[in-house]
Amino acid sequence: MTCPTTEALSAYADHMLAPAEQARLGQHLRGCGACQQRLAELAALRQALRSLPSPTPGLDLAPRIEGRLRPRPRRPPPRPRPWIGWLPAGLATGMALASGVWLGSLLLGGATAGTRPASLARVFDPVPPGGLCAATELCRPLKGLP
Repeated sequence: MTCPTTEALSAYADHMLAPAEQARLGQHLRGCGACQQRLAELAALRQALRSLPSPTPGLDLAPRIEGRLRPRPRRPPPRPRPWIGWLPAGLATGMALASGVWLGSLLLGGATAGTRPASLARVFDPVPPGGLCAATELCRPLKGLP
């Protein structure tokens, strides 16, 4: 078997491996002096780290962090507004009424209805349906033509 990595030896020392892997690595350590030396170095490093003093912070952050972790009260959901659905129809109705009033004021206030003189209506008397004449003399059949 090849020698395990440092990570695998550290996991073995912390008993973090699966039982089968822990047993297989323990069997390898019994026969390999280099791995036993690395495992002893890891144990010495762990002991040296545990002997270091624990630093004390100058201020306590717990109240600040706890204040942020507390659940904040939720705002109630917004009320549904049923009139929003009618807004486009109301705007269209208002525009139609406004344009109707405007057009009605143009028809009644600005332009006057007048009658055409009778001379223009006389032009169309002798003309057959669908024909136009500039003068009544041109539209009458002439006598004596073959």
